[in-house]
This record gives sequence, C-alpha cells and structure tokens, in this order.
Amino acid sequence: MRIFEAWKTENLPSVEGSTAFEVFASELALRPFGLGLEDIEAGIVGGGQDGAIDAVYVFFDDTLMDEDSEVISTSSRPTDFGQDRNLELWVVQAKRTPSFSEEAIDKLENTMRRVLDLSQSLEDLSILYNSTLLVRFGLFRDAWEKLITRRPRISVNVVYAAPGDTRGINPQLEAKLVALKQVILSSVPDAQRVSVDLLGDKELLARYNERPPYTLAMNYQESATSGRSHVALVKLRDYYNLIVDENGRLRRHLFEWNVRDYQGNVSVNQEIRSSLTSEGGPEFWWLNNGVTLVCSEATSTAKTYSLSNIQIVNGLQTSHEIFEALRGLENADSEERMLLVRIIVTEDTVTRDLVIRATNRQTAITDASLRATDEVQRNIENYFLTQGWYYDRRKGYYKNDGKDPAKIVSIQFVGASVTAMGLARPDKSRGKPSSLLKNDDDYRLVFNSTIDLEIYLWAARLQRKVDNFILSEAAEANVSQKSNLKFHLSMLIVEQLNRGPIRSPQQLRRLALGDLDMDHDEIKTIFESLKTWSEIYLARESVILERATKAQRFSEFLLSCAQHERKAGQP
Repeated sequence: MRIFEAWKTENLPSVEGSTAFEVFASELALRPFGLGLEDIEAGIVGGGQDGAIDAVYVFFDDTLMDEDSEVISTSSRPTDFGQDRNLELWVVQAKRTPSFSEEAIDKLENTMRRVLDLSQSLEDLSILYNSTLLVRFGLFRDAWEKLITRRPRISVNVVYAAPGDTRGINPQLEAKLVALKQVILSSVPDAQRVSVDLLGDKELLARYNERPPYTLAMNYQESATSGRSHVALVKLRDYYNLIVDENGRLRRHLFEWNVRDYQGNVSVNQEIRSSLTSEGGPEFWWLNNGVTLVCSEATSTAKTYSLSNIQIVNGLQTSHEIFEALRGLENADSEERMLLVRIIVTEDTVTRDLVIRATNRQTAITDASLRATDEVQRNIENYFLTQGWYYDRRKGYYKNDGKDPAKIVSIQFVGASVTAMGLARPDKSRGKPSSLLKNDDDYRLVFNSTIDLEIYLWAARLQRKVDNFILSEAAEANVSQKSNLKFHLSMLIVEQLNRGPIRSPQQLRRLALGDLDMDHDEIKTIFESLKTWSEIYLARESVILERATKAQRFSEFLLSCAQHERKAGQP
C-alpha cells in the first residue's frame, strides 16, 4: 500500500512496519475524533499476548479517556456526571496481510468475550493478555460500572484494517463478523450501537484523503452587521444542521478552540435543557447568551451565511444541549425556536484569543481552561513555527491544515516532556498527564516566561525521538515497556547529557542551546540499563511496571542507579 509507505517514511521512519501500520490504521479508524500522533500511540496494545487486538481507545463525552480521567477517579461520584452521556469503546485490529483472516476474527471474538465479561476480573486474565491491553479495557469497564445508574449511551466499535479488498470476502468470513457482533451485543446488553467494520485498501485511502469541512453554510432569520462581523438570529434546526455531520455526529472539529469541555448535568445545562424542551415558554434566545464563532470570512446570500474556517469558541454547553434535544426529534416547535449567534470575522490570532477570553469570562470558568490563550503559549507556538514545527495550541488546527503530523505536538505532550526532563518527574508525566495543565502549581513550573523558548522545542524533539525509538525493533521492548517507560527513558537521557539530574526546566538551557542529542545506539544503551534497573525494582517492591512508573520513588531509584553506574565507571 503506497500511501502507508509514504506516511511511514514521513512520520515513523524508524518504527517497525507492523507497529507503524497499527498507528496508521488506528488514526484513520478514529479520524472523526482528530487525535494527535501521541494519543494514537498511547492506545497501541499490539505485541505479545494481545488477543488479536492492536489498539484500544475509550471516549466519554467525545473526550479520549486515560488513567487520569475524572470519570474513573475514586473521588468522583456517578451523580457528578449527566445522564445519557456517550461512552464509546473502539477496538482496532490492523494486519499487513493481503486479505482478511477468519482466524484473526476468531481470536478477536474470544478476547472480546473475556474482557467484556464484568463477572471476570481483568487481573485473572493477566495470564492470557498483556497488561497494557487490560489497562485500556479497564478504562471502559470502570467507566461503564461507574456510570451504569446514569444510563450512558454505550457504543462498541470494532475495526479490522488490512491492505486487502473488502469486496472479495467469502461467506464464512461474513458469518464470523456477524458472530463477533453478536458476542459483543450479549456481553454489553446496554450497548445502543455495535459496529464491526472492515477497512481495506480503498476504505483506508478514502479516509486518508478525508478532511473535515471548516467552510459551511448556515441559514438565518434576521441579522445585524458591524464592519465585517455580524449578529444573527438562527433557528435551532439550522444551527443543528451546522454542527452535525451527514452521519448525525457532532462536528467535534468545530469546537477545537473552545476553552471548556462539556460539563454534563450541571445546573446551567439543566436550565438550558429545560428552556429548550418546555412548551409555551419565553423565546429561547431571551434566556440564553447564545454562541460565538470566529471565522476568516462570512458572506451572506438569500438569508444564508457562507462561513469560512469556522471555530465555535463559546457556547459548547448550549451546542451540546441543542444537539441532544434535536437529534431524532420530531417537534416543530423546538426546531423553530431561535438562537443568538455572534459571527466574529478575523484572522488575527491575538484578537481571537481576546474574544475567547472575553466571551468565556461571563460565567464561572477556571483559569486552567484558558491556558491556550496565555501569552507564553502564543510565544511557544510562534517560536515553533520559526523552526518548522507546529505547537498545537488549538487542538487539531495544524493537522487539519495538512501539516506534517510528525512535527505537530500538543500542549499536553510538551508539558509532559518538560516535566519528565526538566523536573525529573516522569512519574507525573506517566501517571497524571491531564492534571499537568489543570493544577496551577504544576503548570507554572513548566510554562512560564523565565524558561527559554528553545527548551520547549528541544524537549519536544527529544521526546518524539524517544517515542519513535521505543516503538522500533531496535528497542526490543515489550508492550508494557513501550507504554510505560518512554518518559523515564527521556529523564535518563537528560541525566546522562547533563552528567547529573536536572530539577528545574531552565537547567535544560545549556543542552537546548547546544542542541545536544544522542543517536539510537546511545539511546539503546541507556534503555537496556533502564530495563535492567526496572526488573530489579519490580522484583524488590513486588509491583507491576504500570504501578511503579507512576511513583516518584521509582524515578528517584532510576536516577540513583544512573549516578552509581557513572561513579563506578570513573577511573
């Protein structure tokens, strides 16, 4: 498959072919979610004891879950989350075989039957499946059990990708696909949707060429114009048609610049829902602040706006509630109600940030949610651009603009990289990736004006190099090591370059300005030591690698081993 080979050369040149294809196929299978390369790689579970499963992803309310997600936190309660929210499990099998295999589907069926059986603990399955796979399924099971009283809308989606022809499958394979679907339905009886899809050559190519639309039309009833910008009254059904795609799914990419996630069943959303569904009440737009979108151009013809490069920067809660209220609804009264839509036409990024901050200060919102508008974040983005890299301050912006995915990094990725290398805290990067931006103290340690911009780029490039190495054949890493040791390896590389541990990000300045680096052979030497020290620690502490890598004690143990080895090697 030529397109894959070109993609691999551009994005994962040092990664073995089978693993690279798993990443490639998973990204295409999940294309509507707009995940970055690091998010896709985090879901890869293929390798030994994978039960014919190569990747697993779990989404709650359209947000990718990890082990730090609030919905599975022991401190959260079911009532903290709204009813009827979406919980999605995506399972990917990706094989570089010229045809689809009945045997692979048989294995997949057996695995799904076991891992979705809530009466069987995942710990009991550790003899059959690798720990990374079980952790990923654990996210889904824990969320399912936590939310069961909230009636989540569960969907289970299986994608089998191979560079074959989906038109040529035989009746026996079709029967096995039906049997797999039935197994999932019986294992997850609450599932409202179960899909089992094959992606062959043509399907993969079609998805690769897909680009989410940012230029869309929106009908309106009345409008007022000032300069190039507008305020419009829009029927709810017309706004719904703007934010929903042809398959009835919310166009997530239109909300990538929104500073807050959907808040679920909070009081504000309950009020929005009530005003949407109540009969004979006041006009909806009287009771709601409306939504704000920014775009590069807005032209009007016959009561229809043509909007270019749209981003809805305020009104995510309202948009979600409109989506929930109108989908499948045959209520003409609700559809005819009006929404106030502000259309800000500007291509200036500073102005956009000012609009985002201003419109989101009207209701309570934490400063953590406004991180992307911070001056330090804009400065990092601009510096990356001068060096041919792309800092995804606005999630999905550069990917959807067609930039090289291998050079696109997220705020969270850079924050985790600097935390591991500049604070010697890879345990934080591994164990609490989402909290690095939410906690003010953690955020200020990593993102502040006293840290040279070169440090952020240097750390991102090194971490991306480490990520590629650990997925390569040269690393000889098992699935658990691939998932858990990449930030610890980065810490040890920096320790070696610095000839001692680094405890403050600004201490990385000498390494960054000198553009100090290691080749793959040098990285492999350190990684072999890391694997050896890890085995010693795990045996001594009687813990598994997933648990050890989230503890600062393990990080300090590794640093002490590195220092001891250096002293022992001195003449």
